Amino acid sequence: MKKFYFIIFLLLIARSNYSQTPCPETPTVTYAGKIYNTVQIGNQCWLKENLDVGTRINGSLNQTNDSTIEKYCYNDSIANCDKYGGLYQWNEAMQYVTTPGTQGICPTGWHIPIPAEFQTLDTVVNRNGNSLKAVGQGSGNGAGTNTSGFSALLAGYREDNGHIGYLGIWAIFWISAQNDPTSALCTGLNNSDSSDFSIGISPKAYGYSIRCLKDIPTGINDHSNNIIPKSIDLLQNFPNPFNPNTTISYSLPERTKVVLSVYNGLGEKVTELFNGEKAAGTYSVEWNASKFVSGVYFYELKTDKFTLTKKLILMK
Repeated sequence: MKKFYFIIFLLLIARSNYSQTPCPETPTVTYAGKIYNTVQIGNQCWLKENLDVGTRINGSLNQTNDSTIEKYCYNDSIANCDKYGGLYQWNEAMQYVTTPGTQGICPTGWHIPIPAEFQTLDTVVNRNGNSLKAVGQGSGNGAGTNTSGFSALLAGYREDNGHIGYLGIWAIFWISAQNDPTSALCTGLNNSDSSDFSIGISPKAYGYSIRCLKDIPTGINDHSNNIIPKSIDLLQNFPNPFNPNTTISYSLPERTKVVLSVYNGLGEKVTELFNGEKAAGTYSVEWNASKFVSGVYFYELKTDKFTLTKKLILMK
C-alpha cells in the first residue's frame, strides 16, 4: 500500500511539472480581438502564445512604416497565423523605434524582451530548451516537454528574400536590441536538440515570431525587467567582440544611483553611458563605438554599494 501511494505521489509530481500556471490577476489578455493566455515562469509573466496581430501581407513584400501593423503567415495562409502567430520584421515589431524593452506591437503593459530577460527565462528552466517547447514539437533529443508552460511552437520564419519556411524545425523570436542599423538580436529553439535560448544576430528584414513579456508591476513601460532581481549583476556585453554596436545589461535589487562607464586599456574613461538613478529591475544600454579605435575596453557599473567591471573587445 505504501508503494502504491508513493507511485501516485510521483505521478502527481510529474503532472505538476506540466502545469500551466497563469499569471496572478492576469490569466488572459484580450488584444486586437484575440484572447491570449498567460503563464508565470519564475517571477516573469509571459504571453503563452506567439503574438498574432495585424493585416496579413504576402511574404514577398516588405513590411512598411505606416498606420497598419503588417504580418506574414506561413505559406501566406491566415490559418497558420491563427495557429502559430504572425511573423514580423524587426522594425515592424518594434514600431520603428530602437529602444530596448519597447512595447512595439505588444499589448499595453507588455513589451518585447531585452537580452537579459530571455537569459533570466533560460536560468529558470535550467537552460533546457525542451522545457520551453510545446509537447509534440521536436523529436528525439529535441522533443518538447513543456515543463515550463512556455508552449513554444516551431513556427518557422521568413527569410529576407521573401521565402517562408522551416515550419516544425525552428522557433525564432526577436529581441528588442539592435546590433547595427541593419541587424538585431534574436533567440530561438530547434527541433533536434535541447539547446536553450542562446542569443544570435539576424538581418532585420527576416520575419520572426514575437513573444511579449509583462512590464514591471507599476505598469510603466521602461527598459526594466518585470521581476525584482535578488542581487546586483553586470552581464557580459553582446555581441563580443563587436563592431560597432554592443548591448550591455545589468540588474539592480533596489533603487540606487548608477554610473555606467567605459574605459580604455590605459584606464582612461572614454564615455559615460548612463549617470542617474534607477529603480530595481534589469536594464540594457547600447554602446555605439563607431568613433573609437579597435582594442580592449572595460565597462564599469558603479552604484552606492558596488563597483563591477567587465572586459569587451571592439574589433573593426
